[in-house]
Amino acid sequence: MLFKDFPLNPLILKTLDTLGFTEPTEIQEKAIPLLTQTDKIDFLGQAQTGTGKTLAFGIPLVQRIDASTKSLQALIVAPTRELVVQITNSISAVAHPMGISVTSIYGGVSMSEQIKAIKRGTHIVVCTPGRINDHLRRGTLNVNTINTLVLDEADIMLDMGFKEEVDEILTFAPKNREIWLFSATIKAGVHDIMKDHMKNPVTVRTSPKQIGSAKTKQYYTVVSQKDRFAALRRFIDCAESFYGFVFCQTKVQTAEVAEKLSNAGYPSQPLHGDMTQQQRNRVIKQFRDKEFTILIATDVAARGIDVADLTHVVNYSLPIDQESYVHRIGRTGRAGKEGIAISFVSGHEARKVRLLESKFNVKITPLDVPSMGMIQDAYQRKAAEYLAELTQDSAVEYPQDLKQLVSSFDHAALTNAVCNILGQKFFRKATVVDQAFTPASKVDLDAHEDANELVLFIGEDDGVTKSDIVKFVQEFGMIQENELEKVKVIKRRTFIRVDQAQCEPLMNALQGKKLLGQKVKVISAMQLHQSSEGGSKGGRRSGGFGGKRGGDRDRGSFSGRRSSSSRSRKRN
Repeated sequence: MLFKDFPLNPLILKTLDTLGFTEPTEIQEKAIPLLTQTDKIDFLGQAQTGTGKTLAFGIPLVQRIDASTKSLQALIVAPTRELVVQITNSISAVAHPMGISVTSIYGGVSMSEQIKAIKRGTHIVVCTPGRINDHLRRGTLNVNTINTLVLDEADIMLDMGFKEEVDEILTFAPKNREIWLFSATIKAGVHDIMKDHMKNPVTVRTSPKQIGSAKTKQYYTVVSQKDRFAALRRFIDCAESFYGFVFCQTKVQTAEVAEKLSNAGYPSQPLHGDMTQQQRNRVIKQFRDKEFTILIATDVAARGIDVADLTHVVNYSLPIDQESYVHRIGRTGRAGKEGIAISFVSGHEARKVRLLESKFNVKITPLDVPSMGMIQDAYQRKAAEYLAELTQDSAVEYPQDLKQLVSSFDHAALTNAVCNILGQKFFRKATVVDQAFTPASKVDLDAHEDANELVLFIGEDDGVTKSDIVKFVQEFGMIQENELEKVKVIKRRTFIRVDQAQCEPLMNALQGKKLLGQKVKVISAMQLHQSSEGGSKGGRRSGGFGGKRGGDRDRGSFSGRRSSSSRSRKRN
């Protein structure tokens, strides 16, 4: 079965082909024929994360939209802001060539900007349940014209406590709307929605799926942000062959890593959202033709690219959500060939590995960064194989004069010449400094995620900017800007992440110092979390990686935990 076998608009088929989608996944093969029919249909699709659910409903949705009118025709509700962004990006890639607009609405950003976007007119809204209800109550969004309501990750939404919000959305939606419900599990709450709001729902299920193929070996290694480029080089150098993706979180990081790899002599190119379609197509073609073998990309830029025979996927940093992890590592270990997936994690992130293992029933093995001795051994092995091939190659007949020239040199001179040739080809002159890396096998995966994060009780409401914080930390904490893993300033607080060893000394150094005339109180994020856990019992827990609760709320710290001032039930 191919996408071209479906009764789809030719422009949709052309777009899918351009994006590299030719064969549908199981859920897409089962859902698309049903959802593209003319009549309305209430539908339940049971499929795990990473099985292609977004396009399973996104393609039929785009097919049904009337682009000639700017009225809102479809509403997609998802549990977290990260998933909303992901869905928006995926559907937009198919919708925009059709003249169909897609707008995302979620918490943590300006309501006024969202209202402007709604007033401009949009065909599809992708939203989180709390924020969409805010708009519905204010009257800033009218859903009377929608034909289709999609509830994605319905079981997660209900687990996060959004049952009331979902019910409220359904009261605003017109009675003759159809509901497409997608869920990995069918729990009591999902059954209630089907019973109370859906008419004769058609159900399809996919077979259980494990992330990555059986041929993909999954590893993680603990390495700080500042050491990751050196670690990446070591893994590339140690590989028998490396033909694969290196995934980065941002366009800036993608460009930086690609430039540093290229400057160090590695055959690499970046792929990110700032590139034109022409540039993107050229890079993808060169990669498929193996004109270079290392593609550094963001999730969005790499979406839809299908390249055969990849040996490696490296997560330069873990993705925000688990579905992206599934998409990333699924690119290797295909067609019966072995693949390797390596994820770089910081000490505070290592617990996320446990979440992946638990959710998908897989083993992600700890892996140490290769030593310089291992790299030298790899160089030696590659040089020996290359030399053996040269000595056995008798297909080419060289001129007699060339043979006489070579024979005019003595054994010592020829040995020196061959060593120089092999050295230039295999032994890089710019060797990586032999620094110590934390062995992944010795890291406690259950260690607290907030162990290297500090909270400063000063923020945007006090007139503080990120630049002010960086200068403040450099002045009193004696820490350079490149040693700060992250700085995040919100209304009344600032969150700083550094290496765990620097955390306590920095907290002591900054405690009570003045910034913009105000004495700054500093505590660890772990202390903040512990104090909030002992507070309100009714507040929702934080979210983020793995779809925990409240993942689309205005999170205080980088690990997704909310500050004590936001324990009250915030709408997303």
